[in-house]
Amino acid sequence: MPPTTHSAGRDARALDVTVHVCAEETLTAWARRDASARALVLTPERLHRRNLKYALAAADRPRSSLRLTDPRSVANAVAGDDGERARLDRADRLRLVADVLADDPDGVDALRRALGTDLGARAETVEAVREELDVVAGGRDDATDALLDVADTLPAYARDETTALLRGVRAVGRALADRTDADVSPAAALREGRAVLAASDGDAWTAAYPDVERVAVAGVSTLGTALLDFLGALATHTDVDVHLFVRARTGPRIADRLPARLGAGRDAQVDVDVVDRTPARLAADVPAVELVATTRRREARAALASVDALLERGVPASDVAVVARDVDRYERPLASAATEYGRHLSVWTQLALRDTLPYRLLVACLDVLVAHAVGAREAEDPGRPGRVGADTLFAPLDYEWVPPDARSRAVWPLAHPDVSAVRHRVDDGRARTLADWTARLADVSGPTAAGVRRLLRWARDRSATPGPRAVEDTLEPLLDAFDDVVLPARLDADTPDLADTSRTARALVRSRALLGEARRKYADWLDRGHVSRGWTAVRDVLDAVATTRPGRREHDNAERVDVLDANDTWLRDYRYVVAVGLVDGEWPDRPDGALPAALRDAVVAGDGPASRLGVRGAWTEERDADHFVDAARAATDGLVLTRFTEDSAGTTYHRSPLLEDWGVAPPVVREGGVADLLAADRRLAAPLRRVIGPDGATGVSE
Repeated sequence: MPPTTHSAGRDARALDVTVHVCAEETLTAWARRDASARALVLTPERLHRRNLKYALAAADRPRSSLRLTDPRSVANAVAGDDGERARLDRADRLRLVADVLADDPDGVDALRRALGTDLGARAETVEAVREELDVVAGGRDDATDALLDVADTLPAYARDETTALLRGVRAVGRALADRTDADVSPAAALREGRAVLAASDGDAWTAAYPDVERVAVAGVSTLGTALLDFLGALATHTDVDVHLFVRARTGPRIADRLPARLGAGRDAQVDVDVVDRTPARLAADVPAVELVATTRRREARAALASVDALLERGVPASDVAVVARDVDRYERPLASAATEYGRHLSVWTQLALRDTLPYRLLVACLDVLVAHAVGAREAEDPGRPGRVGADTLFAPLDYEWVPPDARSRAVWPLAHPDVSAVRHRVDDGRARTLADWTARLADVSGPTAAGVRRLLRWARDRSATPGPRAVEDTLEPLLDAFDDVVLPARLDADTPDLADTSRTARALVRSRALLGEARRKYADWLDRGHVSRGWTAVRDVLDAVATTRPGRREHDNAERVDVLDANDTWLRDYRYVVAVGLVDGEWPDRPDGALPAALRDAVVAGDGPASRLGVRGAWTEERDADHFVDAARAATDGLVLTRFTEDSAGTTYHRSPLLEDWGVAPPVVREGGVADLLAADRRLAAPLRRVIGPDGATGVSE
């Protein structure tokens, strides 16, 4: 792809950006020994930063010349706040958005045209749209105006509702900014850093990073507007070289739009140099085979049978990976198959457990118990309760607390606007004992106030000095009630792709497992004298266990096979990769987003003002193509591709178009060969044997 140039004026200052498509070896080549870091490498995803560290270690490259970090940390350093600015996570933002909708400030009324009259029930929808607007427009008024211009080009049936949605969510964003000094989005720090860069004409950058000569953003399929604006200010006001390391399918589109996006609102010439090393065909130099099974469960068994055959041939478990477009869909059938073959899996999850609703519920409940027990601990008087603030008391209800003995969806979970109304009646800013809160609620009638009193009774009945068994006895019933009552309600309110339900259900499973780990760790710490009995220690143990990242090996020969999302294969190498789920409609998945489909399609098309806007990865199939390319490139010795042909209802599933798009046409082993692979006297079809090696340890011949 040739360099692209956009000129905005003869005397304009040039903005030079180099885009590397599938050329990560350039990034690793920058690593060398140096007295100080000369290059900043920004990876918005933590897992990509981790993978880059592994790649440098595997290549035996010193990295003293590189500093691996994230965009927000760099923006904070430039702004001079050293990360001290508070940041609201998604759960906190949802609560604040719900409060804004309940108060109905100026401009928010427009949302009723798009979302209906009950705005209090649409907080999650509003927040999802607001998050997408952050990616597309980055909080810039001119970019939001450009998006409104795009909406004006839509057919009449879509134009009015889309415009109302955009204007209403913009009003919500302004109301949020007025209500808190904390960052209400990840883009806020980038906007602040960009403003400081411009105001200081680059001096703030020199003060923060005097030795840095290059800045690179790596591993992205989406380049949000706020991040791009920050990079544009960096290119404008400093002599630092700006590089983007992008991926196979989304990378060229990102490069094509850079002139329009960087040039918008600037008197500047934008020069984009593209280095494209995308392979013309995937798996051209790696033996590959395609296994076709009838059902997903049978496909998972075939995948694990292939892994089992590799391990029997002496291949170390650390040299094998099972990759899925979405591990959630395969974790259970793969785990079942692994048990059948006596193998163990290490699931590399991207689930940010501490940001999920079930985990936040556990922490919120522990915070109430901790506050209640504080007075007893400080006074060394078991009979003296501590004081609990309203924020702490009502937090479990914000995270969908349900009494352990409640199974009715008629009342539970309590509606957030109703809880807010009760809180406004009883909260005067003072912390109280749980008994005093109960007395203060005595004159408040209605099912919501009764529900708050149920929470108070539950907390008062807990011991202030729990033993290890109390971790599960106290908290597991809350997860059971969440499973029975909250999860079905979220399923009913979810979008057709069930993304929120899937994530919450997965978090529920992980949170249950976490309680068992926390009980064992708490018992160990008590035995060692590291902690004293109390809910504070339980909370600390829970946090320590939750932040331990899964999938790490202590030894290369550990008997665990990695199972990971395809997004996690960027910059990874395995001798053998087994990629599962290569069916149309799942890999690639159908495009999805919170903004209306007509608007998303217009922004993706990129005509007129749309060319100045960012594109979210989930809006197209391109991101899934990126991940497929990464997964295939991760295999160095052999690639096994699997798919199923029907589901339990008999619906037919077809081969993923990504295979044809990327010229992947390996020999196919169909149901007869799969049956031989799964048989007790395993027999390997010739195409599979050519990939995983000749029969040896098993002594089985074809």
